[in-house]
Amino acid sequence: MYYKNASKILCVSKTLINSIPSEYKDKVIYLPNGVDLDLYQSSNYLMKDKDTIYISLIGISVSESLFYLNIFPKIKQKIGDVKLLLVGGGPRFPLIQNYIKNKKNKSDYILTGYIPYKQIREYFYLSDVGLYPTLQNRYYDAACPLKVMEYSAVSKPVVSTDLEELKILNFPNVFLAKPNAQDFVDKIEKALNYNGPYPSLEEYTWKFLSRKLDKALKKL
Repeated sequence: MYYKNASKILCVSKTLINSIPSEYKDKVIYLPNGVDLDLYQSSNYLMKDKDTIYISLIGISVSESLFYLNIFPKIKQKIGDVKLLLVGGGPRFPLIQNYIKNKKNKSDYILTGYIPYKQIREYFYLSDVGLYPTLQNRYYDAACPLKVMEYSAVSKPVVSTDLEELKILNFPNVFLAKPNAQDFVDKIEKALNYNGPYPSLEEYTWKFLSRKLDKALKKL
């Protein structure tokens, strides 16, 4: 009924578009979340310790599972001087905090708490590899992977759960893994050696998307 009565159908992912019945596909507009390229591609890069590798999860609420916390000590054996940078607050903050308290290697984890939006880019710059460790289900398969786009905007490789949307987007800097610590460790090792291209994100800027929506609305 909703498809039939709708003038237009806005979809935040290509996976969602694929789920629309064929007779309504002509109503569909692809309108994902936007990336603030002006913010992320500015030149104010944060200087980092060259000897330390930072694997980061920016936005700790992105995953309902904490499996990614178990990447130590295996990743340390493979890589050496590595830290897990966990940025953000929210309801999962106490769970992560308690996890770290019970670890002998507490110094391997950096848990920041809430960071104002304008300062977030510094942590993207600091990252050597970004994580997108979601669960694997219909919701995340069809969600717009905004964090992956933000890491890509600052030319960082990403290790993500092997979600349907990321398979379709096929960003060259994204390494897909099963949602478990061992597969993430293996893919992180590969991501650290990545020297390839990064996707063009011009069609994901707010300016591009707002013009696209405005054009569609004017045709109604």
